[in-house]
Amino acid sequence: MRILPPFEEKLRHSIRDELAKQPTITMLALKERMEETFGRDFHFSYLRKLVGKVRNEISYEIDSAAIEPRLAELRENYRVMREALLKIVYWTPADHQEGMPRPLAKDRVEAAKSVVMLDLAILNAEAAAGLYKKPIEVLAKEFRYDPVPPEMRMVIIAAWQRGGLLPAATIEEMVPSAS
Repeated sequence: MRILPPFEEKLRHSIRDELAKQPTITMLALKERMEETFGRDFHFSYLRKLVGKVRNEISYEIDSAAIEPRLAELRENYRVMREALLKIVYWTPADHQEGMPRPLAKDRVEAAKSVVMLDLAILNAEAAAGLYKKPIEVLAKEFRYDPVPPEMRMVIIAAWQRGGLLPAATIEEMVPSAS
């Protein structure tokens, strides 16, 4: 019997949910779970094929995911939560008239701690994503090597010459002539 694409999509979604809940689930347990969920039998090889497709799909999504859009979504969710928590921390009698009762001191402390933890979590996520790294061109310009003083340079060249590291022609190019 042919399984239609919309139903197969629901089945894939359920398989993905089960794999998320229990990544080490056996194929037999997954087959039983899907049969229980959908109230029908599935062939073992068909489910195994679908599990492979789901795993490939997950792998592809992870590989192709760009971090910036995800961070933008995270920041937006964070902004909403932060505003709600700050209403608790900075409660005023005007908020009471809007229907929000005065929070207890322990609730205000917990809300303040949560705001700080959210701030740090966002900062860590952005730093881990490399948002605060300077471009390589800027870093390259920052590295500069001050020239070695002439007397130190002569000592280094003499040591390299004694060690046989510099041919005579190279030394003539490196040492400025006295003329």
